[in-house]
Amino acid sequence: MRKFRFSDSVKSVLIALTFFVSIVHAAESAAVILGKNDWLFTPYEFASKSDAQDTLASIQLFQKVNKLFEGKGIALALVIVPSKIRIHADQLPDNKQLDSYTADKYENAFKVLRSEGVSVVNLNQAFLSSPHRTSDTPLFLRLDTHWSPSGAMLAAETVKAEIVGNPALSAAYAATKVEEYALSWAPRKKNTPARDLVKLLNLDAQQFPPEQTLSFKVTRVKPSQAGLLNAGDNVGITVIGSSYTNKNTGYPDGLRFTLQRDLLDISIPVDQGPWVGMEAYLRDDAFRTNKPKLIIWEIPERELRSPPNNKFRDARYISDNNEWYSRIVELLK
Repeated sequence: MRKFRFSDSVKSVLIALTFFVSIVHAAESAAVILGKNDWLFTPYEFASKSDAQDTLASIQLFQKVNKLFEGKGIALALVIVPSKIRIHADQLPDNKQLDSYTADKYENAFKVLRSEGVSVVNLNQAFLSSPHRTSDTPLFLRLDTHWSPSGAMLAAETVKAEIVGNPALSAAYAATKVEEYALSWAPRKKNTPARDLVKLLNLDAQQFPPEQTLSFKVTRVKPSQAGLLNAGDNVGITVIGSSYTNKNTGYPDGLRFTLQRDLLDISIPVDQGPWVGMEAYLRDDAFRTNKPKLIIWEIPERELRSPPNNKFRDARYISDNNEWYSRIVELLK
């Protein structure tokens, strides 16, 4: 299993802060929305028409970066994680329902990206139509921001479907080395430690007993050959993203199984954001000495309104949008 390690120069830029808490929450009237049936949500997922300009700036950067990767023979699949408040809107409190702008934002962004040739994976439609959404194995964790194992696996399956149905992505995928992986689901549900939203509440955590999920395990069928002739350096797929791409969610392993490929997985804390994460990867030896055939770039929907110059980020991670793009151009020369 290939792992990513930032070089020392990049580590100095990527100092890990809090796993989830963003200073943006300070601007919200409440850090957590108390939903029905003990469901918890973050208010930051609600969008606003005032976000439109920043959202457009992010979309335009994705379009431009996509063309840069194309020019280097690297296929890019953009994976946007739909907001929990839309997928499980039935669990929102009656006094905090989805507005039309937030309800439509994902599909509107998807259409614009697709129209400009970006291979974007529509998880919104897949999640909304999934029977898991209203089952006892929902797609997002009840007490946490992130997707459940069921959601992570559905995301991996949807990414695979987009890849095989997209000529550019399919060609890149076919050029990578096959590795056989097996999948097994646990026989019963177990407690999960994931509960980032509970931690933001000024309430007795005992009011929210541990959540139970049905997890899965992915294993390599044959022993890894990574130790022989540096075979591990020949991994042709990079999966990069936010904490949704963290190995603890199961998403990277879900992709290993659905794609039947080993991959390099990189998870960047949300306070640093997708732009810092991508730039750091392109600067690192992991990219410079082993350029992938395919990059699967995951971002949460709520990050669409946060281009590099987002003023709510820690000052270390704020960058002029044009300057960020210019640096990416230089890194891909």
